[in-house]
Amino acid sequence: MQSVHQRDGRRKRRNRFAFSIFTMTYFTLASVCGAQEAYPAAYFTPFSPQTALDMVKHLPGFSFDPGDAGLRGFSEAGGNVLIDGERPATKSGGLAAALSAIPAGQVARIVIIRGGVSANDVSGQSAIANIIRVRNIQSLSGSLSLSGMAEGHFGSAVVTASRTFAGFNLASTTMFDATGERSHGSRLSFDAAGKPVRQDDLSYRTDYPEWSQRLSLDGDVAQGRMTANFMVAEARLSEAFLFRNDNQTDRFPKHTGRRRGEVSTDWTRGLGHDYSLKLLALANVVDLDSDSLSQSGTTATTLQTTDRFENRSVSREGILRAAVTKGGDSPLRPEGGVELAWNTLDSRSVMTGADPDQIFVSEGRAEVFGALNWQVSRKWLLTAGAAYEVSRIKSEDDRDTSNRFAFLKPHLTASYAPDPDSSLRLSLRRSVGQLSFGDFAASANLAQGTASSGNADLGPDSKTTLSLDYDRRFGTRGAFNLSAFYDWRENGLEASVLPSGDIGVVNVKSARVWSLAANLELPLDVYVAGGLIRLHYVYLDSIIADPITRVRRDITGQRPAEITISFRQDIAAAKLSWGIDYARGFEARLWYADEVRLHEHSTEWSLFVETSRFLRSKLRVEVNGLAGIRNTYYRTLYAPNRSATRNGSEIWDIRTPPMLTVSLSRSF
Repeated sequence: MQSVHQRDGRRKRRNRFAFSIFTMTYFTLASVCGAQEAYPAAYFTPFSPQTALDMVKHLPGFSFDPGDAGLRGFSEAGGNVLIDGERPATKSGGLAAALSAIPAGQVARIVIIRGGVSANDVSGQSAIANIIRVRNIQSLSGSLSLSGMAEGHFGSAVVTASRTFAGFNLASTTMFDATGERSHGSRLSFDAAGKPVRQDDLSYRTDYPEWSQRLSLDGDVAQGRMTANFMVAEARLSEAFLFRNDNQTDRFPKHTGRRRGEVSTDWTRGLGHDYSLKLLALANVVDLDSDSLSQSGTTATTLQTTDRFENRSVSREGILRAAVTKGGDSPLRPEGGVELAWNTLDSRSVMTGADPDQIFVSEGRAEVFGALNWQVSRKWLLTAGAAYEVSRIKSEDDRDTSNRFAFLKPHLTASYAPDPDSSLRLSLRRSVGQLSFGDFAASANLAQGTASSGNADLGPDSKTTLSLDYDRRFGTRGAFNLSAFYDWRENGLEASVLPSGDIGVVNVKSARVWSLAANLELPLDVYVAGGLIRLHYVYLDSIIADPITRVRRDITGQRPAEITISFRQDIAAAKLSWGIDYARGFEARLWYADEVRLHEHSTEWSLFVETSRFLRSKLRVEVNGLAGIRNTYYRTLYAPNRSATRNGSEIWDIRTPPMLTVSLSRSF
């Protein structure tokens, strides 16, 4: 592993050099000023947007956060975009799905709020985009895309329609999306002494078609504004690894079906004196069934099943929430509320040669929250608040367990805006993560030869984050962002050995994570008319005590650094745009109970050309992975776990060819 440590040293030197380039470039250009923070619909015309999501992605100095539907409750799962001042009352699909359902013609303007954000639904964000819509507009839009790569063709179709009826705004989005992958490569296997024992040709194939239907309705009800959402979706995933040499063929097919649905409604009403009441109710369900096989034979036509893993799970979530907030121009704006949530998982699985595994996990949670926003002056905003939650997690399997938890989650933010083009924000916040109930149930990956038992004694992880954010805008499209954070984490989740001797996930007492990120958006109109270059850099590091060996290491799956460079030119007179993107390759280590895996991902290039000259439609041609994409996995294997000696290793080298996509979209 000496070569890996040498690569780490070179990587750190490259990261320091890259960040110095970002810093010098910014201070060379920061003297230019005159940014705008309210972007009318006309600003986005050169980009020919079809949806509100297209518009958000072109906001200067704004990084879109779609939120995470897997996080606990409602407020913790939010992203950084509001619609008419409110967060969409939905979790499935996140903000991306909600914004994709809004045609660009319905957007009047987008306002960015930087520095201090008071609304509890989006608290913790350094910048918020608020989409202001034009009411009572009927629209119809659609898009069609076709993609192709070696040995495979895919596509998608989306139709969005909206109209007004009896004072209500109705919207419908129907989507069919068929994605997939065709990859080839090799697998090399070595014994404990490093001697080659097997060499295979590798192929990987996956197909993932999904259909979904979304409906939304909003209008005035009972002296307030009501929004209701409904969503159903169904998907089928088929994937298979195939390993083949002159003497043996192994195939690992897996078929997964997913059905999900969600219904939600919220209602907001003014109470007088700039106070408003918001009530929300949400329920969703996800039904999964999967069937994994291990097949072996001398040839592809003589394969016989040797192992099988079947799993069926149903997860449900219900949320009730009430909040009272004060808006207006008052220097003191309090807010507070309560949230109740209920989550369950019913999982059944069986594997060849093992007893069936069945578990039912449920969590009931209640949270009370409050905050005070103080506009000290035109330049200073202070926000202080806290939330207190109590929860109970019950697990019903061969041994019933019940654990109770209580967390105090304070937060304090100071925001300073020395001028209209700059903002500085310092924040201290404690948050609690959402347990994945899948860690309570057994799982297996037959292609990798791994299996995990469920752990019913898991507790939620928590972290205290100190963060600093600086934003600077210049010109009409120029922006620079610098952010840093330091995390004190408790009860993080890592793979380890359970008290029973089985392999599973456990809580690790403490860990530290720190990061530095910089983003620069630089207009190049002086040199290239309509040109814009975007530079993005992230450095991330961490330390944790390995739960098996007690040796200090990085948190599993962490990418130490990320660098992307994008160039785009909009030629307004020709209604033509083109661009090229670069993403530097990365390395990430994954620590399992019986394996250490190093993942190397190659550099990626992509190119696009789009035009709106024909039939009032937007035509886009894009090639992703211009030189192909290469993923190499170095697996070091141990038996029975990493506390013992190494018993072998593998190298999986997987290459994916370029993907060509042609898409056509139009609003009517």
